[in-house]
Amino acid sequence: MFHVMHMDASGEDDPPLETLPELFDELTSSGIVDGSVAVVNDDTGWCVSAHRDGRLIMEHLRDGGERHMIPVSKERVIEFWRRLVAGDVDGLLKEPWKQGYV
Repeated sequence: MFHVMHMDASGEDDPPLETLPELFDELTSSGIVDGSVAVVNDDTGWCVSAHRDGRLIMEHLRDGGERHMIPVSKERVIEFWRRLVAGDVDGLLKEPWKQGYV
């Protein structure tokens, strides 16, 4: 199971994977200046959030371990989200992240 967080801070459980590009597009189409969109793997507790400035953040919601990369293309963000949903946390952690939020 997974859920997504929209720009307006609302959530949605197990949406179709085909809607992930629309989730990303909320960064520019929602009219909300500050915020992010995210996918959370409920089984692992890991979250990958995308931000308007091109930052991508991966963190464990309970244990921390935040890391980031910037800039990240829409295609790459969606790829990471799909991998997170599939449970590929070990593979995602091997990507070239930098420690911390910024």
